[in-house]
Amino acid sequence: MKAEQIVELILDAARENRVLSGGAYKDEPIIRTGRQAFGTRGNASLWSLGKNLLDLALTATDPVPEPIVQMRNLARNRSRWTVSYADPKLFYDQARFMESYADDCPYAGEFTRYYPTYEDMSDAQLRGYFTWRRRYRAGEAPQAPLSFLFVHAYELLCGVGVESRREGLRALALLRDTYGSRQGNGALISHLSTWMADYAIYHGLDRALLGCDAEGTPLDRAVAVLAGAERALLATEEPAAWRHTGAGLPECGDFACALAAASRYRMERSRMFSEHFDELGECCAAVFARMVDHCKRRRKRGFVDGLFGDAVDVPYTPFRSAIFYDPEPHPDCTVELMSGVRYRCRFGRWSRYRPHRATETSAELGDILHEIDRTMRIKLGGLPELKARKLPAYVQRIVEDEVASCLDRRAAEEAAKVHIDRTALLGIRAAAAHTREALLVDEEREEVPDESCAAGSGIGPMEESRAGESSATGSPFGLSADDEALLTCLLAGTYDADTLIRCGVMVSLAVDRINEAFFERVGDTVIEFEGDDPCLVEDYADDVRKALS
Repeated sequence: MKAEQIVELILDAARENRVLSGGAYKDEPIIRTGRQAFGTRGNASLWSLGKNLLDLALTATDPVPEPIVQMRNLARNRSRWTVSYADPKLFYDQARFMESYADDCPYAGEFTRYYPTYEDMSDAQLRGYFTWRRRYRAGEAPQAPLSFLFVHAYELLCGVGVESRREGLRALALLRDTYGSRQGNGALISHLSTWMADYAIYHGLDRALLGCDAEGTPLDRAVAVLAGAERALLATEEPAAWRHTGAGLPECGDFACALAAASRYRMERSRMFSEHFDELGECCAAVFARMVDHCKRRRKRGFVDGLFGDAVDVPYTPFRSAIFYDPEPHPDCTVELMSGVRYRCRFGRWSRYRPHRATETSAELGDILHEIDRTMRIKLGGLPELKARKLPAYVQRIVEDEVASCLDRRAAEEAAKVHIDRTALLGIRAAAAHTREALLVDEEREEVPDESCAAGSGIGPMEESRAGESSATGSPFGLSADDEALLTCLLAGTYDADTLIRCGVMVSLAVDRINEAFFERVGDTVIEFEGDDPCLVEDYADDVRKALS
């Protein structure tokens, strides 16, 4: 390499470093010495940069590959007035030309540009980029400057290096997942997430491939839930009351999460949210319904519109902050997302409709949720109290009324619940048997059970004899004759609930006794209920059979 070329390379790098550092522009001489270019010894970083580039230039004696020379000519053959530093058409043509090119000349230096393109790279950087791309396409993940990653993302957005649009979407996701988590690459995740959503919309791909990322921002999705709930409430006769049945309303818990996502107050971080989630969700839904009713009667705008503004339809540029070019004009189309956001293309121009104008969470809604949290802490106790925020008197009254009403209603429902102690049923059964025995006369005690009952229950003569012996002598598990009869029926597959009831067997009590008796032996219940009928757990059939033998 000639000395003049080396000097020019170093001077270009020095100028590049000055621009990136944000220094102010000032007139400088055209001809400068090495000391002028690199500054004094105090500017050690710039001097080190120049020295490293000088060493790199002295070792870069290989000729530039012909494909790179031809790619450079694509820019030189165009008018200087029609080629900008980030011309999308030029980048697309060069990317197509170099689509299958691979090199073997690694680059260990730095490369940093806003909107990086091939034209921003030196020959050494270009060869380093195509060397990195070759290894990345082969399944490796070598270290690379962040600008290399953005150049490759631009290639994928333009459809370079992929056979289909679906493959392009997967390639963008792979690039994000491979390099996004590395230190210093945080911007890659942010940009690629936006570009991938645009990619799916622009090419009409299934947005389910992206999960919720293609359905608008978290705020868009949250406001869509609130707006849908408001419409459902206004369609009822009593908008002030939250009703689930037939009203098209979300569950209170899901609705509370949507409120938290749309609010400036981070309610999801509150201990009330984690420890009293159900109560908090019910109170939030009730307050929301009252606010919707209030706005219907007292205001010209709805509650959600008042919080987040009216709908807005503005021009939209897909793949913002990326270098993108499509040689074919995009056909007219309309794409509507679940969040209510709608994209429309007419004559190659895109627009985006959003059902609300706000781009940030609502501080007013945050104050309301904060007051709900504060009031519930006072009513329930057990959590530190929050400092009150200034609210209109009518909002304060609505929050206090609805929180008190919801908590009182839940307390009444809890008190009305019937709790059955199954352990007490055994005592009730024993007392009933003792009472029945006392009421029988001698003739009734001598009566033999009806044969049809025994036959219908699937208990043969041997089982009757064994049951009688068990009743007389006592089972090793403490089971009664009725218990053993039920087990015998379940083992034989001849269970008949009506027959057992006619024979005086209370199935539910017998199942409780059997499970309690076998628990110490097998450590589990041996009989489970399928609907109203008991069934023997197959894993413990042998244990039951041995116990009855």
